[in-house]
Amino acid sequence: MHEIVTLIAKYAIALPLLVGVIVWFRMPRNRRLEMAILMVVSVVVTAALMKLASMLHQDPRPFVRDGVHPYFAHSVDNGFPSDHTAYSAVIAFVVLRYSRLAGAALAIVSLLIGASRVVAGVHHGQDIIGGFLVAAIGVVISILLVKLAPRPRRKQPESEA
Repeated sequence: MHEIVTLIAKYAIALPLLVGVIVWFRMPRNRRLEMAILMVVSVVVTAALMKLASMLHQDPRPFVRDGVHPYFAHSVDNGFPSDHTAYSAVIAFVVLRYSRLAGAALAIVSLLIGASRVVAGVHHGQDIIGGFLVAAIGVVISILLVKLAPRPRRKQPESEA
């Protein structure tokens, strides 16, 4: 059981990445750039929000504060918010805009990743919820930023004189 939890906690983040790439390749070419831009902006905005959240709230990891023995070695730092949960949720929320089924499935996967990190003794539940919420806020802000960004104007064909 420890091995399965450890596998999910440490490496299942590759699944949202893989599904995100598959969704991207399956969408019409004219929407790919839009999704790629939204993904990049969402990751950057969410990273900034995570940094801010970790400065505002300290949550020592369970193996530091509670004496829990973790399933795998981990750095002794602030556990809030969970990076693995947040980044997998960012992918899920961006994919959700383009494929509801895949996005919803990835949101469940990101919560499963978070839950496995709690079971593995490297996060508390609040770290997982915080990561999920920070990702949701980051993607919403990113959607607004991308919508508000000025678009390059296409040149009008010159008329022949």
